Amino acid sequence: MDPMLVLGTITVADLREALAGMPAEAVVVLAGDGADGDDCSPLADVEEAWYFPATGDSAPLGRDSDGNVHEPGPRDLYAVILRPTDRR
Repeated sequence: MDPMLVLGTITVADLREALAGMPAEAVVVLAGDGADGDDCSPLADVEEAWYFPATGDSAPLGRDSDGNVHEPGPRDLYAVILRPTDRR
């Protein structure tokens, strides 16, 4: 894996460590990367997936809704995707 693809990111182990001392009833909120920096959403779903850093897209580990299976390439990252609620 190219270290530049994961520079400045956290792993599942890092996240566990960061959350270990926090109250169990706290809500997980995702801050967006919008220009104004005020976009936040509660966490709605966690999934394992292939993440494509070049495009910001992802694909499921198993079969997608069309029945296709993604064959990972050298720059695809195995990731845990934290999905926010849809606020629309």
